[in-house]
Amino acid sequence: MKGIQNLRVDYSGEIVDLKNFDSDPINEFKSWFKFAEKKKVIEPNAMVLSTLNDNSINSRTVLLKDISRDGFIFFTNYTSKKGVDIQKNNIVSSVFLWKKIEKQIVIKGTATKLITEDSIKYFNSRPRKSKIAAWASKQSKKLEDSKDLTERFVHYENKFKDENIPYPDFWGGYLIKPISIEFWQGRSSRMHDRILYEKKSGNWELSKLYP
Repeated sequence: MKGIQNLRVDYSGEIVDLKNFDSDPINEFKSWFKFAEKKKVIEPNAMVLSTLNDNSINSRTVLLKDISRDGFIFFTNYTSKKGVDIQKNNIVSSVFLWKKIEKQIVIKGTATKLITEDSIKYFNSRPRKSKIAAWASKQSKKLEDSKDLTERFVHYENKFKDENIPYPDFWGGYLIKPISIEFWQGRSSRMHDRILYEKKSGNWELSKLYP
């Protein structure tokens, strides 16, 4: 399209000093995340999750739901495209882009299922209609008519009327255990800061990259 090449934003972030970074990237992530919340970034927990399947890469936006000392947690239908991909190849990447505060975080790691008890605990904390939606959606399968999804929702709404909605065993959480995390800070004239944590021999190594 005409004019796209002229779209430019000159960022304004300050130069980053490695001395100010935590030795643990998960702690550093928490600090950046809290800053994003403070600055009222819309859905700061939205991340683009990329998975591998044979010779293809599949990407979609999912929501981060928890941070543990081991990594980053999200929930989905295990029979969805992402679930099938992870079953075949559990190497994943996730990207948090917070344009409002000129920051980005890229996480690469391995995704493994949470224990069932943890998935049940989170499922039970969800709003009732979100629980019904988990039952109603054949996630990633072809939908011939939108009314089919609506009818499935109504079916399960009636099925579980006046009772607790049970946990579906085809749904649950994943833990992304990072092997690298890159923090990006936008700066003027494309002189951006890139700070990379890499897991080597069980320890985190910290370095800067050229933008």
